Amino acid sequence: MPRIQSHQALALSIKYAFPLDSDFHALRSSEVDGVIAAADSRGYRKPRNANGSRARYFHAYLRRARGL
Repeated sequence: MPRIQSHQALALSIKYAFPLDSDFHALRSSEVDGVIAAADSRGYRKPRNANGSRARYFHAYLRRARGL
């Protein structure tokens, strides 16, 4: 999977209706479903030794790509 760019991270958050500017744990369940759908669309897999959900890691990945 190629690295995501800032404008692509923003486009995913708009398309799947979840905010990047808030903490993951403050998201509503419908927004978490959007994060999961966006991760599925990119074929994202969480790191092997991850302590947490795939949605949380993908949200953090998008925030880093966006520079937040």
